[in-house]
Amino acid sequence: MKTEIDFYYWGNICPITSEIIELLNKYQDVFKIKLYDITYNFELSKSKSIFYPFLTVINKTHRFYSPISNDFLKNLSLGVIPTERPYRPILGKQEKSIKIIEINENNYSFASKCTAREKCKGGNCKIKMYNKINENIFGFMNIENNILLGGVEFFPSKFVPYDIPKADDIAFITCVYLSHEKYDYKTPPLKVLEKYLSDKYNKIVVISDEIGVFPNGDLEFFKRNGYKDEKVVFEDDYCKLHLLSKNINENFR
Repeated sequence: MKTEIDFYYWGNICPITSEIIELLNKYQDVFKIKLYDITYNFELSKSKSIFYPFLTVINKTHRFYSPISNDFLKNLSLGVIPTERPYRPILGKQEKSIKIIEINENNYSFASKCTAREKCKGGNCKIKMYNKINENIFGFMNIENNILLGGVEFFPSKFVPYDIPKADDIAFITCVYLSHEKYDYKTPPLKVLEKYLSDKYNKIVVISDEIGVFPNGDLEFFKRNGYKDEKVVFEDDYCKLHLLSKNINENFR
């Protein structure tokens, strides 16, 4: 019996998704693979407790959150279930703002360097996702010369497939990046994003791991920036995910 791989993904909100799907297609003869785009399938996302841009499930049991690789699939083809460790780097708390600029379709290829890739194949598809909802600005990034230091992106909550509060006046933070052991390069673009969103939204929500930084986080980062810890929405051996919120209309109006 072939090993089953179920791959759930939210469009190309993470541009790595296209690469994962391309890789999985090369193994169609080796595994029983099913792809599920949860972009408009809120019920499926809720039933599977999905709070990541993609989720790989092996044999309906083993959940993997990080991007899978060719080595991952090779080991799986040999009957070895790979192990996954959460990414928990040392995080600097000293805020450092160099140059904050908006993220848009013209410079998204630069922002996508947060994935540790020079250019992600799914970048154009992500741009189309924003164009469909008439959002010209995806977020803001902190840069120095031609180096990406940090960034934060958002999406209107009503279009987010995760089981989160949804309303016209609620924005959702999709990702916050990058981590540095001495400096906090993420808070400056987060503050600029909050001010930008305050013209249209009253509240921001986000999903953060308690200790790790994928997705987002850690939890202390958001608490330090005035976000309220609402509740734990999911927990397993890899992560403990919290829903946090912040009322921004009180700050900028």
